[in-house]
Amino acid sequence: MIERYSREEMAQIWTDQNRYEAWLEVEILASEAWSELGYIPKEDVKKIRQHARVDVDRAKEIE
Repeated sequence: MIERYSREEMAQIWTDQNRYEAWLEVEILASEAWSELGYIPKEDVKKIRQHARVDVDRAKEIE
């Protein structure tokens, strides 16, 4: 969120860390759905959930 337009309560909720974690959860849930359809092995989805992490500094570096 743009800091100058954000109330403190909202800014605390929508930190970069929280936003990236929400996006990651969506991607993990999508991989679970693909698994249910048979496109991704269930074991791979377990590995994704166990190992997927958010690194905000790295994401900013890439952007």
